[in-house]
Amino acid sequence: MKQNILPLQSKDYEILNEANEIALDFTAFDLNRSVFVAPTLAVIGNGQLCEDFLNFCTKQNSCKLSITHLLPQDFVRLSGHLGDFKIYFKDTSHRIDTLCIAQVVSFAHLENLSAYKGIHLANAYSDAASMFQAVVDFIGEYAYRQNIIFNPSVCQYQDRRPLENGEGFCHYCVDVCPTMGIAKDDTTMLLSTSPIDCIGCGKCVCVCPTGSVQKEGDTLESFTYRARLYKDRIPLVVSSSQWANEENLPIFNTLLSSQPLALPFVIDVPNMLNETYLLTLIQESGAPVVIFGEIDELVMECVESLNVICEKIFGRKGVIFGDSLKDIDSLMLMPHWHYLYTPNAKEGVKDIFSARLQSWVKQESFGSVSMKGFGEVKVDASKCTLCLSCVEACNTHALINQTSSFELLFKASLCTDCGYCVPTCAENVITLESRTFDLSPVSFEYVSKAQDKPFRCVECNKIFATHKSIEKIKAILSPAFQSNPSKLRSLECCADCKVKVMFEVAK
Repeated sequence: MKQNILPLQSKDYEILNEANEIALDFTAFDLNRSVFVAPTLAVIGNGQLCEDFLNFCTKQNSCKLSITHLLPQDFVRLSGHLGDFKIYFKDTSHRIDTLCIAQVVSFAHLENLSAYKGIHLANAYSDAASMFQAVVDFIGEYAYRQNIIFNPSVCQYQDRRPLENGEGFCHYCVDVCPTMGIAKDDTTMLLSTSPIDCIGCGKCVCVCPTGSVQKEGDTLESFTYRARLYKDRIPLVVSSSQWANEENLPIFNTLLSSQPLALPFVIDVPNMLNETYLLTLIQESGAPVVIFGEIDELVMECVESLNVICEKIFGRKGVIFGDSLKDIDSLMLMPHWHYLYTPNAKEGVKDIFSARLQSWVKQESFGSVSMKGFGEVKVDASKCTLCLSCVEACNTHALINQTSSFELLFKASLCTDCGYCVPTCAENVITLESRTFDLSPVSFEYVSKAQDKPFRCVECNKIFATHKSIEKIKAILSPAFQSNPSKLRSLECCADCKVKVMFEVAK
């Protein structure tokens, strides 16, 4: 946008420039990449359409395209990316062979052929010429950009046991990805990102419950510092492309003229916004947020959830849309909404959302809300042995153990409703109530779900277990050890003393 065209002051442009500089500060230097796409093509298929395409390619000699023809029944699987695909296929001896290829055209529906960039499905093109041209357009140096940061350490799919149906507990990012920018392998339980296939739509960032997936340059930390510049202003969220489009000048003029406190908050991908990002912008500015233009239904769901919270606590919405000038005219600053919170690089979505929302709830209760990504863990305390398998399974620290008091503690505001703790429990005493969150102080505190007394070794008096766990082991093994008092006694011994007791028996 050109200065002096919009009703903005010089200090407003200073804020816009500083916000842009912050995003650049948090952006890696080596984002722009390229790959060489050789003129090699594998054509998978049979029948007349396939033959016609092969004949068409043969007549086109300008790019000297090298073509390999494979039959659908010989195809096994594919890996790699544009310019560096590896096809696994059966040779004439029915052994698995490999073929390195730059691009693939398929005339057959193959379950193991994923829709990566450079994979051309015949039914997506009107004729042979258009498909051939699409192949040719990729040949040569292909430039792309890394848009997404993936942190596997807090991912709720990566390296976790699958459900009974073989799927992972959380794969929202894969489900919403319109390309193969992020994919999962249920055999290895690993997520993989493909920057060359990613279109930077931001959907995976929006749905990630932990912050494992974030936008390069717009991480939770970067976003907070940018939002802080908008204190005592009403942020008008607008995409970079919309802000740069001069056709939008008239409507921006109208919006900014009707609401002098409004200031554009320019972001590459508004569709990455979820409750945590939006709450950050509301609290750091101390004002409602206006979203300009169309947004994805995923963001819409987040807006609706956050607005329900705002209405329960303050009686008004926290996020509105810029297509209603009447609503924008009436907006005003909300100083009591303001809250300053600086996350560190290790904090996830839940940590930040919990701390921020707690500043609003304080010591009051505003009822419960139905929200995706929240759940209430229930434990049958009478049967829990405090084995702490659930604590090891929870990577958001919603479940922790209190070693000093031998308690299992739960904080509702950190729960993502992933459900991983339920099948992890060896005693089958955990259940999960999904999509529920109570706007009260107890949701932001660790509350006791189960407790037991410490059990001391009968030999050395060292605490090494809980009473319930030892009693359960004794109930299982006592019938087998009934005739051997030493073995029975060993059940009440720590690991060190157990060895000594058993050696005495051997003597």
